[in-house]
Amino acid sequence: MDNKGLLKKVAKLESQLDIFETEFETLNKILIKCGFPNGIVTLKETANQLLKENQITFDI
Repeated sequence: MDNKGLLKKVAKLESQLDIFETEFETLNKILIKCGFPNGIVTLKETANQLLKENQITFDI
């Protein structure tokens, strides 16, 4: 791949990252408003605790 192709790919990846970061921030704010004090972090902890209590294994 030449420089032009690489620059195009980098630009696409930067755009995708911007979209991802915006969605992540929006989701985090929504979760905080829904009662998860630390947003996504708290949601993850809660989900893991529920899985543990119900003896459900889920490997990431």
